[in-house]
Order: sequence, then structure tokens, then C-alpha cells
Amino acid sequence: MTRVVVDTDIMIDFFRTGTGALPNLLDAQRDKKLELLLSTVTILELFAGKSSKTTIEFLKELIDGFTVLPLGRELAVLAGEIKRDVRISGSLGDLIVGASAVSVGAKLATRNTRHYQGIPKLRFYSLSQKESIDKC
Repeated sequence: MTRVVVDTDIMIDFFRTGTGALPNLLDAQRDKKLELLLSTVTILELFAGKSSKTTIEFLKELIDGFTVLPLGRELAVLAGEIKRDVRISGSLGDLIVGASAVSVGAKLATRNTRHYQGIPKLRFYSLSQKESIDKC
């Protein structure tokens, strides 16, 4: 089964529009074609958003459907080594999300691939949803 770390932008798209890649990813997980994962950084970013006040219960329920990747010692070391050795254009949060995907051998679903360029061994999940999910 393909493991996919879902980036914050994918979640935000869904909260703003009710559409985007997330519904297809959730359907694929329900059909046992994907396992969806979230970094603790993504959870932090979602709850820090202004809209989280009005959607907090829905947000909590949605997150319950994901495997959560905590920022523990091994991941912190990996992210630190990448930060030391590679120049990436994204934020420290992006670095941790990308390193989270690498650490568990997952692909990253994001619309902001440029934020992650340079992270060694990071693979991206194609967001042309139907095509990608059918190949899993």
C-alpha cells in the first residue's frame, strides 16, 4: 500500500473550497489503496489558522483518520542533518514535513513542490488524482 504524507496546503484547499485533492485521497484510503499520514507540523499549522476556531470539531475528526507522524528524536536528527547539508527554499516546518515523508518511506502530496526541492530521497505523490490512485 502506498503511504502518502498530506501537506498543509492540501488540507487548507479542502477547508476553503470543499474540493481539491483531499476527497480523492480520503476515498483511496477508504478503498485501502493508500495510507494517509500527517506530520505534527501540519496539525500545528491547521490549528493555528484563524478558520480552525469555527471548524475545530470537524478538524479533530478529520485528523483522526490519519496516521500521525510525531517529531521525535530520529526525525529531528534527520531534519537537522538535511538543514545543515542542503539549502531548501521552504520553511523549517516544510523541512520537517518533507523529512517526515522520507523517514517513513512515504510520498509527499503537496502543491508546493518547490518548497521541498533538495530534500534527499523525497518523492512526490502526483496530484492528478484519478491517474495516481488507479496506479496504486
